Amino acid sequence: MGPMRVTILPDREVKEVSARTVAGVLSALGLNSDAHLVVRGDDILTRDVRLSDEDEVEIYPVISGGLGA
Repeated sequence: MGPMRVTILPDREVKEVSARTVAGVLSALGLNSDAHLVVRGDDILTRDVRLSDEDEVEIYPVISGGLGA
């Protein structure tokens, strides 16, 4: 099994990762799973989703915000 292509936003930095699950991809990239969404096509993926070499996913930072006090 070879690496899969991952695009990290907002900079559109492309990496190749040899992980097989969403959690593994985030861990391999040193990214916190609570602070990032992993998207394949139009689907937001959960941490346990298995991935293949053909998958191309995008990682988006979660932007939290709200009303000021």
